[in-house]
Amino acid sequence: MGRFCSQLVEEEIDLAILSNYRNVYYLSGHLREVESPQLLIVTPEGSSILITDVLPTQTIADEVLAYENYSIDWPVSFEAVCVKAAEVLRKAIKGLRRRVYRVAVEPSRFNNLFAEVLRDCWPEAELSEATRILSKLRRKKDQDEINLIIQCIQVIEAGFKAAREVIRPGITELEVFEAVHGKIIQKAGYNLKFDGDFACGVRAIKECGSPLRREILPGDLYIIDIYPSFYGYYGDLCRTFAVSEATLLQREAWQMISDALTFAESLIRPGVRASAVYNLIRARIDSFAIARGSFSHHAGHGIGLDPQEPPWIIPGSDHVFEVGDVIAMEPACYSPALQGGVRLERNYVVHEEGVENLSHSSLGL
Repeated sequence: MGRFCSQLVEEEIDLAILSNYRNVYYLSGHLREVESPQLLIVTPEGSSILITDVLPTQTIADEVLAYENYSIDWPVSFEAVCVKAAEVLRKAIKGLRRRVYRVAVEPSRFNNLFAEVLRDCWPEAELSEATRILSKLRRKKDQDEINLIIQCIQVIEAGFKAAREVIRPGITELEVFEAVHGKIIQKAGYNLKFDGDFACGVRAIKECGSPLRREILPGDLYIIDIYPSFYGYYGDLCRTFAVSEATLLQREAWQMISDALTFAESLIRPGVRASAVYNLIRARIDSFAIARGSFSHHAGHGIGLDPQEPPWIIPGSDHVFEVGDVIAMEPACYSPALQGGVRLERNYVVHEEGVENLSHSSLGL
């Protein structure tokens, strides 16, 4: 909170009103991963007001104002709940009794009803961008954030163990998902927010995402990419499983991608351009003739309160690696000749001397 308030002072911003639940959590400690609006009013002096639909179990906010998220007297909808939140926001702003010339908001997450409240209370106020400030602050992870990411990684690795135990020809993608999801929930100890890719075999070449009732075929390679949110923080790991005994070509593809991941580890240092790492990894993968040109996605990205955030390891990225970055690296190749593809992913924290691997489950097929 102190670093954020210092930025408000430096940029001569009189007030910040945050509306992205991730940033509300980042500054207040109150996590509510739902559609219902979560707002945090912050002054440059460091005082804060949290506006939420559920009283928090923990928060460092100085004041908490709760709005009604359900009533038998009005139809429940997102719009109706926003009206209730806007009413409380108006009350909170009027209670501040201060002149405001510049207000920092998050435009992509700021409801029109909230903007109307601001216009009514401070018609001459200039709106500034809070997202830029918070993105910069959030990029360098503190140790408590890294600890949550590590715990999330351990949850994912429990899911991979379950996958390895059940994957076989004849079972469906959906059945694998059920086994993995159940183990992840069990390991986490609560019903966490869960996403992942469960497309198998040739379907994984162009598709990703939700599992189908498609039966896994002998010879398929099964790519499973999992990125749940563990108490607000994401891990993001991918492994490739050989459904039956791997062919020589599949083993060659796996070795090439495994080597590419090790190569990436050797490249990443503070000050190195993310685009340069992408280009070197892409060139290495394209040297494998059977899958040349198939690596059509990013080589990696940052992780934290979002499953994908800066730094972006893509061709046009202007990011350079910094101490405190937590990143996912995921080189891959795909081909019908492989009956799918190979994608391997690890998570790292960037230190002065290089990267520290946070994920330790086997990369093996």
